[in-house]
Amino acid sequence: MRKFLFFCLSALLFSSCTKVEDDTPIPEYRVYFETPYADYTQLQNVGSYRTYTNGIYPTNTRLGYGGLLIYRSFDGVARCCDLACPYCYVTKGLKIEVEPNSSLEAVCHICQSVFNLQWGACIATSGPSMNNYMLKIYYCRDTGTTIMVGN
Repeated sequence: MRKFLFFCLSALLFSSCTKVEDDTPIPEYRVYFETPYADYTQLQNVGSYRTYTNGIYPTNTRLGYGGLLIYRSFDGVARCCDLACPYCYVTKGLKIEVEPNSSLEAVCHICQSVFNLQWGACIATSGPSMNNYMLKIYYCRDTGTTIMVGN
């Protein structure tokens, strides 16, 4: 009985240490970003968003694969995802940026995929990405004066 219990606990331990697979083909890139205070105040409202791609940022800034989309979802939580469309990456090998809108959706104007950001899932609701891909999600933390994004 002890051996069986030990075996079960060992199996549980080893299976819980594996990395969870993303439902996105976007490659792993380093991410580290802190919003400026002016952007932080703008991102306090539910439904607000900011995109970060090319620009002048502090030396240690890393913007992922296609840039960052930081937004405040309908549950009031600050969230972040990569701007790269996963369908265009897989089918065309292109880094196409999705564009957010005021309905908290991100739209790819090349393949017409629409990703729902409203509750933070970043899943495709229409277009060729539907049932196959989602936007890559990054860890996001609201410190009270800035939003920190990392992986």
